[in-house]
Amino acid sequence: MDTPGPLLFVEEVHRFPPWHRQQTRPGLALVYESAAGQLSAPVGGYTAGELWWRHPRRVYGVDLTRQRLQVTATRADGERIRVTGVARVHDPVAVVAARSVDGWRDCRKHLTSLAERPPAQRRATWDAGDGILLTDIETGPVPAGHAPDAGTEAGVEVER
Repeated sequence: MDTPGPLLFVEEVHRFPPWHRQQTRPGLALVYESAAGQLSAPVGGYTAGELWWRHPRRVYGVDLTRQRLQVTATRADGERIRVTGVARVHDPVAVVAARSVDGWRDCRKHLTSLAERPPAQRRATWDAGDGILLTDIETGPVPAGHAPDAGTEAGVEVER
């Protein structure tokens, strides 16, 4: 299943009513963009008073939950290999600056590319450069008799 993320939403911030604001929740960071284009991510978001005083023009929602990713790819030699990893946002401001709406998809593409590399060139961590870190990368053979599912495209199956 291919889900968007980690940039979940963008909303314009209106000055009226000043008490209306996007609610924070566990696993969500709010990143505010000022009229001058500056980005900030205060823990817990801005209060109604801070929204009135700072008057940001946009608020972005960034998914902070850990995403367990798995791809199964067929190498050029015909061997099927499974590559897994955990993607997470380590810098929500960088995610917004990069407009990373397809960050999880980019991580899956990286996992797929690892299948063609020799084991010595498969690192356990990868920094996507846009505020996303892919860790706990592991590779292994696909068990015999494992059939690809309907989500397989061009020799790659994606699971979440």
